[in-house]
Amino acid sequence: MDLKNKIEQIITPIIDDRHLYLVELKIHGSFRNPRIELYADSEKGITLGECEQLTRIIRDELDMDGSFDQNYQLNVSSPGLDRPLTGDWEFQKNIGKTLKVKYAVDEANRNIIGTLLKWDAEQIELETDSGTVSIPRRQIIRAKIKLKW
Repeated sequence: MDLKNKIEQIITPIIDDRHLYLVELKIHGSFRNPRIELYADSEKGITLGECEQLTRIIRDELDMDGSFDQNYQLNVSSPGLDRPLTGDWEFQKNIGKTLKVKYAVDEANRNIIGTLLKWDAEQIELETDSGTVSIPRRQIIRAKIKLKW
């Protein structure tokens, strides 16, 4: 089992018990001194305090696991507002928000901005200035929340 799978095996029950989602797990550095970056979120968001608590709990589990005896750095944080949406729960969480979506049509890429009205496994529906647009999820290259400045 590789390092990433081993870490996922350890942290998944911890994250699930707290009703959080593992957005992304990245491993950088060397095998002997890995830098673990874990991005977690929930439908209501995640606070700094929750990230700190999650860090302590995960660090304790990694330290107690007999097969994980390496020096490591652990960073737990929220994914940030500018991260692309990928999972179903992320689309659900962002209904009513303005998205910027890059998607493929034929052999060209298009960009569209609109309010997310609904989603399912097959498509998302956006309300744009020119009306309602449905985009098949398989064509989505990147969907991000459009930040208002």
